[in-house]
Amino acid sequence: MKAKPIVTTVLLAFVAASVIYLVLKETEGQPAASVPSTATSVAEPQQAAMSEVAAAAKAGPKLIAYYFHGNMRCMTCRTIEAYAKEAVETGFPEALKHGRLEFRVVNVEEPSNEHFVQDYQLTTRSVVLVQFADGKQEQWKNLERVWELVRDKKTFLKYVQDETRSYLEAAD
Repeated sequence: MKAKPIVTTVLLAFVAASVIYLVLKETEGQPAASVPSTATSVAEPQQAAMSEVAAAAKAGPKLIAYYFHGNMRCMTCRTIEAYAKEAVETGFPEALKHGRLEFRVVNVEEPSNEHFVQDYQLTTRSVVLVQFADGKQEQWKNLERVWELVRDKKTFLKYVQDETRSYLEAAD
């Protein structure tokens, strides 16, 4: 009769250990220093970043596809970044080549990039499209469905490409 509570306890301990292992594996990250960012100057971070974007956008209509992340990066976050980059690079090689479109990876936990959290109302790691014309930001959109679609690469790529295409066509 005492075997049943012992087996139950052992099984519960095994399940708990498995869950803890999976959570730790998913959340273990590396410092984002190895990932390029758009940090330009620590002295006047927001102004420098915005003037860089404004200068680039003065050449004409421009779309920037940002992937925003923090210092700790889980596997899902890295997958979203990789898929978003692939969607942009494979879907719009000509726009990238001619400077009408850029893909940028930005660590929002760096002091010079913290303003992006407020600018684009970021609550988590995000892919955001930002449209510029005549050096001024016209509109932006957080592609919130990337989290929902990350387990379906084909649908994820189509979603990002469809949204990007609509912004590029609107600028023409």
